[in-house]
Amino acid sequence: MELPPLGDHVDPDALRELSDDGLDALGAQLQATERATIAAMAPYEQHLREIRTRATELATERRRRERAHSVAQRAGVREAAKSGDMPSLAVALTSAEELYEPETVLTDVHAFLSTGGEVGFGFATRPGTMTFTDGRQQRQARTWGEARELHALGWDPGAPGIPGVRVHLAGSRVERVVPAADVVLSIGGD
Repeated sequence: MELPPLGDHVDPDALRELSDDGLDALGAQLQATERATIAAMAPYEQHLREIRTRATELATERRRRERAHSVAQRAGVREAAKSGDMPSLAVALTSAEELYEPETVLTDVHAFLSTGGEVGFGFATRPGTMTFTDGRQQRQARTWGEARELHALGWDPGAPGIPGVRVHLAGSRVERVVPAADVVLSIGGD
């Protein structure tokens, strides 16, 4: 499609010499060209609106599927936690069975709240640590073996005066301290 004709450009010095009627005629010509251009663009703008609407519908469907997947995953975690298929952190630390290799870093341990939300150990800005305390001092474990070793020595998850495990919700900066019994672990590559 061809653009409407714009007309010849009038030099600013030549504009000074035009009469008021001449200026009005140039203004009317520009307004007519603008209206014609807007009219010519209308089908393209409508086409763009339709493309954007369809893209929004696709994005909405993707979010719906992600939410459904998340709800199903959380329900599965809650069910596995209730049935004992996913042991709590408190149970796993005292278990005679070695659930992970001792050198497994805590960022590789898939953990969830017993309510189903995925979490990581430690601070959101410094993930992969678990703090243990003997009541006076604290130490950081960065691997599963270090965590088990500290727990075997009588150290409990938490900091002096703050019992529990610091976790952050996966993919966010939301952090909190929860009891070790409220954190369940995924075993076997889930």
